[in-house]
Amino acid sequence: MKILDINNWKRKEHFNFFSQFDEPFFGIVSETDCTIAYKTVKEKDYSFFAYYLHKSLIAVNQIEEFKYRIDGDRIIIYDEIHASPTIGREDGTFAFSFIEFNSDFLTFEESLKMEIANVKDSIGLRLTDNAGRKDSIHYSSIPWSSFTGLTHARNFKFVDSVPKITFGKIFARDGKKIMPVSINVHHGLIDGLHVGKYLALFQKLMDQ
Repeated sequence: MKILDINNWKRKEHFNFFSQFDEPFFGIVSETDCTIAYKTVKEKDYSFFAYYLHKSLIAVNQIEEFKYRIDGDRIIIYDEIHASPTIGREDGTFAFSFIEFNSDFLTFEESLKMEIANVKDSIGLRLTDNAGRKDSIHYSSIPWSSFTGLTHARNFKFVDSVPKITFGKIFARDGKKIMPVSINVHHGLIDGLHVGKYLALFQKLMDQ
């Protein structure tokens, strides 16, 4: 990781402005065409959750602004960003998890399977040190419902700069499989331009 030179950063004024807000996060809800990706996972017997989570992490790791995190009076640029998704249990509860990023999908999928098993064998939220790591994306999935808007529970006393990405239930439209995607980010670090880059790259990866 490295430290961002804030004084010579072109967004210094933007960062100082938005960092004073009680709620510096903004959110965008969009849609991703999953038609090709869904066909791919069915043909290769992959987990669709693992597949789109991995594609999302690849996109995140190619956009520098998604690697920025506030650390006291510094901004850290992490070398690599990992996944911290919520995982559901059969009893209706969920817990936090952590999966290290790996560019190889099968390696990543295996790590995800192990972490899902760990969640199912546990109780409570699993508030481990990994759950609080800044070099991650807070992921959630809502496979029971599509959505056109989404908010997050927030503790304004806690300085948070980790992006939050949520995926919704796939629905059919004009012969295509569409999945809603919500992205919430700290406006001091990320603008709509960067969210747009993420969404475009994510779509490109899902179409491969």
